[in-house]
Amino acid sequence: MSVLDESTLTGLGGTSGLASPLVKRVITLYRQEAAKLVQGIECAIDAGDSEVLARFAHTLKSSSASIGANALSHVAKQVEHLARQLHIAEAKALLTVLHIELAQLMDELTSFEQKLVATAA
Repeated sequence: MSVLDESTLTGLGGTSGLASPLVKRVITLYRQEAAKLVQGIECAIDAGDSEVLARFAHTLKSSSASIGANALSHVAKQVEHLARQLHIAEAKALLTVLHIELAQLMDELTSFEQKLVATAA
């Protein structure tokens, strides 16, 4: 599974594609929110709060899918499912995978942003 489906982001720009300012804005907002969501997931696991854990994981799953971050979305979906089943210990075991996927995605987004700059030039 690819870390980032770039066609999803390109599609957000509509007829302008990568030249659309919306693509850059979506990436910026996603970066900010994804980090907060992962932190929220960690806090919910530490607190043993399956309801909050499911909510944060669901939001991360959906927002990741919306930008084409399918691998991270998949891991968040697993965490959400485990939270809804009250299996917090198993969800905690996925934290390392979640962090790895997030780090890889951030690297991919940086590369993608460099393409945006090159396209705009």
